[in-house]
Amino acid sequence: MDWNKLFNDFADKYYAVPDFTNEEHVYALQNYLIEKDMLTEDVDFAIKTLLFEAPDKPTNPKIAKQAKDMGLKWKGKGYGPENVNKVTHKVDGDKLVAVDDEKGDDKEKGDDKEKGGEEKEEPKATVVGKDAVADRGKDHNTDVSTDYQRDDGEEESKSKEESLASDHKTVEDALRYTKSQAKKDGSRKGVGLGTDTSRAGEAAVHTGIRMLQDDKSLEKIEEELMKIANEKDTYLTAKWVKSTISTLKAIDEKIGINKIEDVAWDTPEGRTAIGVDPKLKTSADMFVRTKDGKNIGISLKQDGKVFLNNGGWDKQAVLLLDNLKEVMPAEEHEALTKAMSIKDYNKDRAERFRQAYSKYSPEEVLKMVQSLTPEEIEKEKLKPYMDILQNPKPLLEKVREEPTNLSVDEMKALHRLLKLRDEKGNQLIRESDNILSKKTFAVLNSSDAAKNGMNRHVLKSMHVFDALGLNEDLKEGGVDAFTTMFGIPPDGATLDEENLVNLFGSQFQQVLAENLNEVRNGDKDPKELEEMMAKQVEIDYESGEILFKHENGEKYPLFYLSGRARGIGTAPVMELGQTSFMALALKVGSFDTTTWDAKDVKKLEKLLKKDREE
Repeated sequence: MDWNKLFNDFADKYYAVPDFTNEEHVYALQNYLIEKDMLTEDVDFAIKTLLFEAPDKPTNPKIAKQAKDMGLKWKGKGYGPENVNKVTHKVDGDKLVAVDDEKGDDKEKGDDKEKGGEEKEEPKATVVGKDAVADRGKDHNTDVSTDYQRDDGEEESKSKEESLASDHKTVEDALRYTKSQAKKDGSRKGVGLGTDTSRAGEAAVHTGIRMLQDDKSLEKIEEELMKIANEKDTYLTAKWVKSTISTLKAIDEKIGINKIEDVAWDTPEGRTAIGVDPKLKTSADMFVRTKDGKNIGISLKQDGKVFLNNGGWDKQAVLLLDNLKEVMPAEEHEALTKAMSIKDYNKDRAERFRQAYSKYSPEEVLKMVQSLTPEEIEKEKLKPYMDILQNPKPLLEKVREEPTNLSVDEMKALHRLLKLRDEKGNQLIRESDNILSKKTFAVLNSSDAAKNGMNRHVLKSMHVFDALGLNEDLKEGGVDAFTTMFGIPPDGATLDEENLVNLFGSQFQQVLAENLNEVRNGDKDPKELEEMMAKQVEIDYESGEILFKHENGEKYPLFYLSGRARGIGTAPVMELGQTSFMALALKVGSFDTTTWDAKDVKKLEKLLKKDREE
């Protein structure tokens, strides 16, 4: 089993730098292992342990003997047959009892799960016709059918109610989707991007809005959602449930549940039902249609830890360069493309290996290898690579003649040997770690046009132009307004026009007031507003922080750009992520720290220190 290959594949698909103290990352790993058919009993228990969900395995020897005699294995919450993925027996004192014999009847809970709680009345629908994208404001109470294109190209015609019912059924399926289903389905196409866990979280918000419309309390909604999250097999997590409740509070505060007519997930049926073009490219995870006929797109974030780019450098560079192409001069874009080239990175790294080993003969390398102590081998985890180092002659020939052909294991072996015996050689190779980000920063810093392009990319990725109503595509596609909701406890947070004005300051507010209506009406080019915002963004090319210059004179780090290898020999990664300050500012409700209380300022200092250390 090539664990390095598996880890790199997981990192490229999900998180560039996995953090297994973050339950979202752990669930992504679980999802990945299911796809690979590798979720064994032991691995499942280990994942439950990471999530603090796995009860301690009983240590009573009587229980262990009974389990062995009955052919049962520990399943995390009880015992069951080895090849069956369910708990059939639980511990009661000094003996194992069948689940059905327990006093607290778990069967009832299962029945509740199947029923899905109370029957819900379908919310009333605002009917939108076939030409709703263009004319939805004219007569949105006329009961006509809606058309949408199926994946197989065949056109279907459904009523508004049928389309919404189909959308809501998709939401229900995602909310209750299980790991057992995922294992059976294999690699499946879900709604939107992300993991099954994030899709379940989005579905929870969608469901929560409809429950609020049915006069359910937040406490009841949390209780019902937690029943699903507490089921061993479902993807919905307790953290997402907490985030959902916070998000629902923010939606009620900013939009008003009583003002919402319909809610639709990002499905063809849901979009068509409320008059949003199914082909519209948007970052909205769901839509709500208000009673006054407005469609609002909502981007949902579980918390303040948001990545604009995150994954293998080769893939993320393509995405970033593609986004920058329209906002950068061709010459600067070409220079940036070369600076971000993974091929050039590989050549640079190979040359460093050649230089570092140019002074060594095979005999000298072998002598270094033979001088290693068991403690040193253990410290640098060199044991799997010792066979490679024991035959240095062909290895050095490859290093000197064709270093770009070195395998991952060969690079790891050679580098780890230098870490123990040649610090200069070690540092020479280590410098390849951040060469990509250094070269990228150098190009960006050399041109005002390039910097402006990068700044506008950050603003676009934050959905600033969407939130201000400056995105013509959204309006043409049937979306009247856009907001980003963060499920930050206790009351959620929103990135919308109001706090964007707070971020950019009073001068921006004045320009906005003077020009926004004209821009929104199409009478004025939005470039003046875009340029003004871009000028308030600054990149610190030493730390990688992306700063916003506030009118109070302070510079606030809202995002950071980082590029590094996960260890010599592995593919480098790119992170363009939101800082702790951004998350805290959203929670506090202001980007101007001069208005914060002492407690929040102190918390910010600790968070920034931690960010910089990391």
